Amino acid sequence: MSISTKRRLLGAVRYGLAAVFAAYGGVKLSGGQFDYGDWIIDKRATDGTSVVWAFYGYSPVYGRLTGLFELVPAMLLLWRRTSTLGAAALFAVSLNITLMDFAFGFPAVKYFSLGYTVLLGGLLYADRDRLLDAFWRPRRESLPG
Repeated sequence: MSISTKRRLLGAVRYGLAAVFAAYGGVKLSGGQFDYGDWIIDKRATDGTSVVWAFYGYSPVYGRLTGLFELVPAMLLLWRRTSTLGAAALFAVSLNITLMDFAFGFPAVKYFSLGYTVLLGGLLYADRDRLLDAFWRPRRESLPG
């Protein structure tokens, strides 16, 4: 694969993930997705999805903060300079969502969240040299000139 094709593909993935997570974050910030009403939870009669929506909806502040945790990193994906930071932040968020979706028996949407997590991992892998330089490789001191 040529370098320009690889850049275009990574750009498309970044912009696509930015759109998905910005949409989910925006819905949460506007008070959607979670159940903010009155509810009674009975483990024998309530499915896992309803338990999760009720839990996150228990605190409107928490529900909206989770929206920020999706929206802000999604915006960081839009610029190449900040995309690694955005991908790292969204990878953590997406991994949590994926684990929650599988653990609580969400319907087919759990496979979408798994796909998003894998794509974010791919973005981080593509930026592995930047991450290694930032966190593991020693810096070379520049000589005064």
